[in-house]
Amino acid sequence: MVSPLMLSERFGKDVKLPVLMGESREVIAASPNGEGSWFTNDHCFIEDRKGRMHWFGINNPFPPEGKELYRYHPYIGHCSTDDPLGNWVRHEFALDESEGTEYLGAPFVVYIKERDRYAMVLETRLEDTRRLEVCWSDDLETWERTWVPILPDDLWISTRDPQIIQRPDGSYWILVVSFGAKGAKQSQIIRIMTRDFSTFSGPEIVMGINDCDWATLMESPFLLEHDDLWYLFFTYAHRRYTETPVVVSDNPERFSFKNGCVTTLFGHAAEIFTYNGSQYISSCGPEDKSVINRHGVTLSKLGWASVSGS
Repeated sequence: MVSPLMLSERFGKDVKLPVLMGESREVIAASPNGEGSWFTNDHCFIEDRKGRMHWFGINNPFPPEGKELYRYHPYIGHCSTDDPLGNWVRHEFALDESEGTEYLGAPFVVYIKERDRYAMVLETRLEDTRRLEVCWSDDLETWERTWVPILPDDLWISTRDPQIIQRPDGSYWILVVSFGAKGAKQSQIIRIMTRDFSTFSGPEIVMGINDCDWATLMESPFLLEHDDLWYLFFTYAHRRYTETPVVVSDNPERFSFKNGCVTTLFGHAAEIFTYNGSQYISSCGPEDKSVINRHGVTLSKLGWASVSGS
C-alpha cells in the first residue's frame, strides 16, 4: 500500500481515501419471496429518466442437485426504489434462462441518449461458451437479446464483470476483468471502446498484476472520478472474497497496483452511485451456501477522508 501523502505529492493534488460511513445495511434480500436459499452477486445501479433508482444483478437459488455452483446462473434480478437505504420493490426477473442455457453473468446497464434506449452488457452463454452480449430496453422492464457475442474471435479467458462509462467525446468505455490480453499472462482489467454497441475496439490493459498464469484473480472493476483524480475499485476475490482494494491514478487509462493502492475496503463486487446528493457503495454475495452467507445486497454511504488536513 502506498502513502496517500506521497501520491498527493506525485499528482500535485490531494489524494483522498474512500471510506464506508456507518452501517453496511442489507437492502435487497437474496430470496425473491423469503423462501429457500438464494444468493446475490455482481450487480449494477441506474437511475431511470423519472428519477427512480434501479438495481440489476445476479440473483439465483443455490444449485439444485446435479447443478454446479458458479455455473447455475439462470436469472438477472431487478429491483427499484426512491430511498436506497429504505424499501426496494422487486420486479420480474430482467432476464430468465432457467429453461435455456441456465447461465447469465454480471450485468451493467447504461442509458444511451442517442438511441433513447437502455443498453445492458452482460456475460451469457453463446456458441456453447461464455461470451459478452448486448441487450436493449425502452423501459428497464422488457429486454431484447441480440444473441450476438462481443469480440467473438478474440474474447480472453475469464473476461467478465463489465462497467460502462460514457466519455466526453461520446464514446463508451467498457471495463472488464480478463487474462491474457496482448499475450500477457496476468490478472488484468482491460478496456474496450464502442460508440454504437455493435462494433468494438481491441483491448487496452488498464491494470495488470503478475499474480497468476492461468486466469484472472481480480473481479468487478469500478472506475470513478473524484476531485480530478481517478479511483479504480476492484475485488481481489481469489485472495480474500470481500477484499476491495482501491488504486488511484491521474490517468484513467493507466493504473499501478504496486504504486497506487491507497486503501482496502470491505465488500464484494462493489458498485458506487450518487442519488439525491448522497453517494453510496454496495456489496453482495458470497456465492456460497454456508448458513452465514445468505445475505443479499448491502449498502452504506460513501465518504472521502483527507489525510492532508485540507
